[in-house]
Amino acid sequence: MESSSKKNLWPLILLLIVQLLGGIMLMPARNFFSIYLNETIEYSVSQVAQVMAWGQVVGMIASLVGGSLSDRRGHKWLLALGMGGIALSSLLYVFRVPWLVAVLWSIGSVGMGFSTLSSQGYLTLAAGAGALGVFSALYNWGYTIGGAIGNPLAAVVLGEDNFPALGLALTGVGFLTTLTAVFLPHLQPRAHQGGAVSASRGYGELLQRPRIVVLGVLRFLPTCYYGVTTLLPLLIKQQGGSNAAVAWYAALSSIFASLTQLLAGRVADRKGVRLPTQIAFGVILIAIAGTILTAHSVWGLYIFGALGVGAAWVLSTLLPGMVTFAAEPGIHGRVFGMLHLLWTGAMILGTLLGGELLEIDVRLPFAVVGVLNVIALALTGLFFSMKEPQPAVV
Repeated sequence: MESSSKKNLWPLILLLIVQLLGGIMLMPARNFFSIYLNETIEYSVSQVAQVMAWGQVVGMIASLVGGSLSDRRGHKWLLALGMGGIALSSLLYVFRVPWLVAVLWSIGSVGMGFSTLSSQGYLTLAAGAGALGVFSALYNWGYTIGGAIGNPLAAVVLGEDNFPALGLALTGVGFLTTLTAVFLPHLQPRAHQGGAVSASRGYGELLQRPRIVVLGVLRFLPTCYYGVTTLLPLLIKQQGGSNAAVAWYAALSSIFASLTQLLAGRVADRKGVRLPTQIAFGVILIAIAGTILTAHSVWGLYIFGALGVGAAWVLSTLLPGMVTFAAEPGIHGRVFGMLHLLWTGAMILGTLLGGELLEIDVRLPFAVVGVLNVIALALTGLFFSMKEPQPAVV
């Protein structure tokens, strides 16, 4: 058993490396995208939100396809394919042709969908149940610490407006990430002989299971808030912040998120996922209230933006544990696919909501998502109290 345990660390180590490299590439690419559209392509805030939402629509479609592919073919190759798509999309910073930028953004959104659901599915297979919380935190550290490393470096490469250099640098890191993913060992669920039959049933089966439906709602509602926060870099810039200020906001929020993720993961392994989940929703509500009160202050956006983003990342850390609570391994690919579909739908709603309502009043979109997350906090009690027997994999 000891040798088997040591052997099983290798997939986790490689997965964490993929996540770290992916964070170094992805976080700067996402944080500077709205600024690139606004300043270089000369789009308005509402047009920026529409382009970002279009990418989410493409990602939503990709998540359904990717979930089935993960259950049928395994998580490894879908992860490598997704990382390759994200790497290719970073070239959008090299061009100033609006339609080409939109195409590359769409390719990156497909890649993001594939890589997110496949890497989460891979994690649930590679990590033991008693350590899933901590390894989920380390998994998410890849993006948060990767962002803390990548954002300041990106600011140096970018300077005032050298977006082509930024695009080439991010593409190089992206292809290194893809190559690393190719070397991941192939993992399968222990009951894989029944997995193919389960996978053939499609997504309709998931909608017949109340616990998974409630889990989907719990994924959707806080992501609406996270969708609004994607416009925080632009708000900081409009309140007088520089590109460096945007980069340091992203870095500091990533560092804060990294610390809270590890704490939440340890609590989840020892006490279960219910307590840290409910605390995270409470912190999101505090962050929303603080943002509303300090919306015209750069420091207010820094503090409460980082607090809310950190809590949202904690929920992402707890998600694999919530999935294992609600579903058996043979359908994890489709569950993560469904959850990513809901994530992208919520991101569309959040970004469009932010783009339209911010032009009326900076505080208005945060008030709307605040109401949604009050509902989500109430639903956590229902989710963890549901007594739903797990169906056998046949």
